[in-house]
Amino acid sequence: MRSGCAAPRGLSAEWGKRRDAAILGKSPDARAWAASDTDHMMMRRSAIFDLDGTLTDSKPGILGCLTNTLEAHGIAWTGPLDWFIGPPADYSMRRLMPDADEPRRAALLHHYRLCYAATGWQQNSVYPGVHAVLQSLQASGWQLFVCTSKRQDFTVRILEKFALSRYFLAVYADTPGSLHHTKTDLLRRLLEEQSLDPATTFMVGDRNFDIEAARANAVTSIAVTYGYGTSEELASARPGHTCNAVEDLLPIFSALAPSPPQRHPGLP
Repeated sequence: MRSGCAAPRGLSAEWGKRRDAAILGKSPDARAWAASDTDHMMMRRSAIFDLDGTLTDSKPGILGCLTNTLEAHGIAWTGPLDWFIGPPADYSMRRLMPDADEPRRAALLHHYRLCYAATGWQQNSVYPGVHAVLQSLQASGWQLFVCTSKRQDFTVRILEKFALSRYFLAVYADTPGSLHHTKTDLLRRLLEEQSLDPATTFMVGDRNFDIEAARANAVTSIAVTYGYGTSEELASARPGHTCNAVEDLLPIFSALAPSPPQRHPGLP
């Protein structure tokens, strides 16, 4: 995943010798290899996707388990609960029950997670058009990643179940006791470990947390309005770009980072 030139299949030994000689300035290939490395860095376009509300519609499972939990604990709630989707569940539970003590919140969270682990994670669906977008980006040479506040184990299950994992080079999600518990820290870790250039990296998400994390890491943000963030929430987060439908993502990516021109062998 790191930058640099990859050896063509079947030519690794000879290719390596030529490249080493070029790096040391001992062959006419030196200038060509340097240009190749520079071009490769410029072509490393990367797209990072949130999961819930961006790639999949997870609302039925999340809110179904949340409603089940509230009813089981005799808690009455009126009003929308879409805001619960997106941040780590313990964060949303604190917002839901700000006056409850920690043991009571922990009991609710435990009940919720038991429900979600049993059935809730499966009550999910991929937004129409998402597979086509990911296939097109992958075919065009984009590096694709997932960065989500959902727990790692649930994230992996969902990506596997809905045949999404094949598109992504790496998945960054929340883990118990993680030092990267916020979306901002999680995205920073992804950028560092994958050696991504923020100038050619784009973050796609549906909540203010995604937009704020992108800005904090100097990454261009694309807010999608078909997820769970309200229009007011997204407007106040000030995304770099806004997308109203899955099918609009490709034109946005094409405008922001056009495909590099094709270079023909033997031509400068």
